Amino acid sequence: MLITAPADQLLTGIPILETRCSYCKSTLGEGDPVSAYAVRYAGDEKWSIPRLYCRDCQSTITDPTLGATELLAAGHLGVTMDAATQQTALTLLGIERITKSAPEEGHATL
Repeated sequence: MLITAPADQLLTGIPILETRCSYCKSTLGEGDPVSAYAVRYAGDEKWSIPRLYCRDCQSTITDPTLGATELLAAGHLGVTMDAATQQTALTLLGIERITKSAPEEGHATL
């Protein structure tokens, strides 16, 4: 069964682990506008956000990966809190999808 959802539902709450722009290496923090590369490989249940880009270095999906669903989303960084555990995490907020690549659109990686 194919399930579709908007990018904001798919990516909300995923912790951001790398806080530097993947291109220019500038440090990014709470409130900064960013674009985020998100990926979910075939067979995986969870999305990951391995790359962030600052406003000046926004990217595109130029070489889609075969077997992966990829999204490029715009938003800003914000801190969210889990009240039950009292833990906070830097996450992507105000998410809008810029572009996507479906699993069958890509190229095989070596």
